[in-house]
Amino acid sequence: MSMYTQLLDAAYGQRQPPEVGPTEDDALEQVRRCRRELDQGVPPGVDPDTVSVVLALQIGYDVALLELARSFGIDTNPSRFEQPQQERERLERALGALGVSLESTLDDERPVSERS
Repeated sequence: MSMYTQLLDAAYGQRQPPEVGPTEDDALEQVRRCRRELDQGVPPGVDPDTVSVVLALQIGYDVALLELARSFGIDTNPSRFEQPQQERERLERALGALGVSLESTLDDERPVSERS
């Protein structure tokens, strides 16, 4: 197990149990927020070479992505993130195949259940 998967497993282990976890809508909103933060990169005023900041953004997105995938019944777990980018892309494709867009849109306020 790589150091990244160990960190991800620890962060994912702190989430709420499945029976009280986020709804699909909440999980999707969390993924979109984390993806925006990851896309925006290091916050202003923070040393851009700070590995811990970049790592925290990636871990946050991956935990949110794991939660969302779980809520849609997609098989994954932290150990599959040995190659993080490959697993992210796999999950993003799987969610896309289910009609779930991870892109932030003006439609973000509408629940997943109302989108077709």
